[in-house]
Amino acid sequence: MNKNLLHIFFYITIIIVYTISIIFYGVKNINTYNIILFLFASPLVEEYIFRGLVQKNIQKKLNYTFFSYISLGNFITSVIFTACHFIAGNNFIVTILIIFPSIYLGILYDKYKSIKQPFFAHSLFNIIVFIDYPEDLLPFIMKIILIQ
Repeated sequence: MNKNLLHIFFYITIIIVYTISIIFYGVKNINTYNIILFLFASPLVEEYIFRGLVQKNIQKKLNYTFFSYISLGNFITSVIFTACHFIAGNNFIVTILIIFPSIYLGILYDKYKSIKQPFFAHSLFNIIVFIDYPEDLLPFIMKIILIQ
């Protein structure tokens, strides 16, 4: 699959899920703290650690690529990223699905050699979490984000 088509596919998917989330769930938990945490602080810290440090250093040591666009460093980092979310959370099925956006974020990092694009995409992914989860689960979600 062409890299540009892959990017378009993921962004269209985000827009569709975001739109459906608003239609079915409405917008909840809107306050300055949550917006800053979900959309800026958490993605920035996670991308700096997982892409800027872990993936970058693994890729330097193990320069191998799957399917011409998924690096071994990306795959290993995505497994670690998913494991961190699993340790912090309880839902295995939901947590294991984190590996897919994580791999995509790693592809962005490999392509642009910067955390700017993964940070932006990560923020978009987080807005879905921000909208989808009911208010009583928000403290649990905050715990997961803050542990990382």
